[in-house]
Amino acid sequence: MFRVARTALLLAVVASPVLAQEPGAGAQRRFGPPPDHWMTLDSLAQAVGLTADQKPNVAQPYTALNAVVKDVAARRQALRQQMQGSFVPGQEPTPEMRAKMDSVRTEMEGYQQEADQWLAAIRNILTPAQQTKFDALPKPQFTRRPR
Repeated sequence: MFRVARTALLLAVVASPVLAQEPGAGAQRRFGPPPDHWMTLDSLAQAVGLTADQKPNVAQPYTALNAVVKDVAARRQALRQQMQGSFVPGQEPTPEMRAKMDSVRTEMEGYQQEADQWLAAIRNILTPAQQTKFDALPKPQFTRRPR
């Protein structure tokens, strides 16, 4: 009986730090910075099977798409620094804060539309078989889209 009690106590001592690290256990969740690129051109070429002839044609819209993703990452970082401390979780945002969030949402929708145009330009260069593979890739997403 003593052995069982000792083992249970040991497990409780070892497991408590692990349980305390669970996300949402009263601690604030931290998200990493948003990516500043979509994927590499070589990764894209390998994922969809680009030919040597297609690669130069895809390079321009791919570069433009990554420029948009980089702009969004820089903008988000600037917004985080600007709004740090002005938003308290659990409290309703002030009307000024809500207006700022709405304007940022509109700005991000513009970035999303531009990114979608570059994705469409890349897709139009691909063959139907490559388009199927391309459609399966995760795309940059700057706004929440309805399901």
